[in-house]
Amino acid sequence: MPGKQSDEEQVELGAAENKPDEDLGGLTAEELRQGQEAALALEDMMALSAQTLVRAEVDELYQQVRPLGQGRFGQVLLVTHRQKGTPLALKQLPKPSTSLRGFLYEFCVGLTLGTHPAVVTTYGIGIESTDSYSFLTEPVLHGDLISLIQPKVGTQMPSGP
Repeated sequence: MPGKQSDEEQVELGAAENKPDEDLGGLTAEELRQGQEAALALEDMMALSAQTLVRAEVDELYQQVRPLGQGRFGQVLLVTHRQKGTPLALKQLPKPSTSLRGFLYEFCVGLTLGTHPAVVTTYGIGIESTDSYSFLTEPVLHGDLISLIQPKVGTQMPSGP
């Protein structure tokens, strides 16, 4: 009957769906689907974030307090909001070495992951200045995790009462 599969064809299809597919790199079809949905959602978030970038010079909005860190991709500064005095961390990525897409990707991944209680919160403010792209996060004033971990020892747990 057209459009109807035989019992044998249904068993073969079921077996093919249950065994790992070499072409999916060890992912299940469901994991692949979820990854594709996440990638599309991230693309949508990047497109919206590009439309809402604040175009301003960072020094007009925030006063630099001190550097918090620096890497090959940019720097993180402790800043305070000029009007409210709120301390914030500002991640600044130089335009000559950062594409708008690269900035939007990092910013939006930070927004997505920042909702987890164990991850630094990224605030929804992206800034485009003349020479850099920046975004704001909660400040981590006690150093980074790597500075707290002792080689071959780990971290020291605070002693209880």
